[in-house]
Amino acid sequence: MPDASSPAARLDDFGATMPARYRESFDRAAIDEHAAIASRRGGAPAHVEVWRRLDDGVTVVCVVADDRPGLLSRITASLVIHSMDIVAAQAYTRVSPAGTGEAVDLLWLRRIRGGGGRLASASLSDLECTRIADVLRALVTGEISVDATVGGIPVSEPRVAFATRIAFSDTRDGPIVMTIETSDRPGLLLAITRALYRANVQIVASDASTDESRVVDRFTLLELDGTPIGEKRRRALQTDVLAAVDAVSRGTR
Repeated sequence: MPDASSPAARLDDFGATMPARYRESFDRAAIDEHAAIASRRGGAPAHVEVWRRLDDGVTVVCVVADDRPGLLSRITASLVIHSMDIVAAQAYTRVSPAGTGEAVDLLWLRRIRGGGGRLASASLSDLECTRIADVLRALVTGEISVDATVGGIPVSEPRVAFATRIAFSDTRDGPIVMTIETSDRPGLLLAITRALYRANVQIVASDASTDESRVVDRFTLLELDGTPIGEKRRRALQTDVLAAVDAVSRGTR
């Protein structure tokens, strides 16, 4: 049996500190790999590392950082300015060995190059991943702001247009789930997460997927003080997110 303070013991403990839906999604080998990435964060404000490179040019990165309001918006901003499109995302929060909330996010990325939001097939290099991490750390520490970083980045029309639909569902333990279905386009997740951050709500978990130009984003939300979000606030959130999606389409985010 490894010593409780040994690296092997810390890897074993990683899966137990993650939500049940994480353990249901990944096998032991993947969990061990994510644990190793999290351990390499050390004391850095944020850590970004390539987990997998897939045959279709998609790169899966693991992002580890202290959980805080607006973190997902900062992560997406660091990717947008490096011309990376988020194909899918899974965001989790665990209690770190230091006893603080730690975000562990898995992001499936594809490069954007050329006009009209055209996607390129080359995967993300380790050097580019390091540059993304540098920007994310600056965003997390407040050296630069999201608005200043992405304010001038062009956006593109969706390849296929779908009407935007937003629905809310309740969970048994208090948070609500906001589900957004709309046309996929670069910068969309950034626009949505910025709108939620500006609305002063807490993203407890998120899951994003894309299927033939239609994106489905699910956000588990609470008020910043941990209380449930009421009906009036839900209507306001719906209005804010619809406006953010529309702004991406019109190039005015």
